[in-house]
Amino acid sequence: MILVAGATGYLGQPLHASASARGAAKGTSRTDKGFLPLRLEAPGDFDYGAVAADDTVFMTAGISAPDVCARERRRARAINVAGTSAAVSGFLSRGARVVFFSSDTVYGEKTEEFDESSPCDPVGDYAAMKYEVETRFMADPAFKTIRLSLVFSRDDRFTMYLRGCAERREEAGLFHPFRRSVVHRDDVVEGALALARRWDEFPHGAINFGGPDVVDRPEFAEILREGGLPGLRFRRAEPASGFFRDRPRTIEMVSPVLASLLGRAPNSLREAVALEFGRGRETLA
Repeated sequence: MILVAGATGYLGQPLHASASARGAAKGTSRTDKGFLPLRLEAPGDFDYGAVAADDTVFMTAGISAPDVCARERRRARAINVAGTSAAVSGFLSRGARVVFFSSDTVYGEKTEEFDESSPCDPVGDYAAMKYEVETRFMADPAFKTIRLSLVFSRDDRFTMYLRGCAERREEAGLFHPFRRSVVHRDDVVEGALALARRWDEFPHGAINFGGPDVVDRPEFAEILREGGLPGLRFRRAEPASGFFRDRPRTIEMVSPVLASLLGRAPNSLREAVALEFGRGRETLA
């Protein structure tokens, strides 16, 4: 059985839907009564009897905005570190396996290609919180962490911003430099479910989930304009003073284990855009 902690979120929702289509799956939510109630502010209230030995728990819940983690550090630590750690401990105590969704920002600034063997040097509070949870459980063979790059879909926050600008015929302002190995959300879901099925084939404690190409935001916007938003206009913009204090400028991550999980190369951003904006879906002229 698969349990998705955070089943109504950006990653949790498609993970839960795909897991449910393939077999037994449950989900948790802070507020949605259609799911098991789990609030990371009060992890002791959760009924850990909902999971059993050999179940796999995907930990996608938490505060994922670096700016919020920096601005509301105490609340973010209570959820992302204390609450998450207590929940992970509860799941592991039941004999379940846990996949923790982390971030490429735990590696810090990386201007050359690197894989999972690279040492970590977290940049920003968000990354530090993710890394603290990782290091707490990494020695447990029932725990694995997925380090995500920027996860693309039609509905990610940055793409929604660009779609809104195109629809309103406004020029988008893009912070630069900001380079990531952008990964398609479909690949994240497929790779995570493959990891649950093939756990023992992959002894790695940490696995990078990134796409094959490192792109900056203007390159991202240009690919999106060519593939789905022909009316998009954009310019480079100066970020706020604290923007790069909370996130690295460049992370040139490569993901050989993800390719093994998928049985193919991950989608390039261009391929992902074609999938997200194709299939007869409308484009914004």
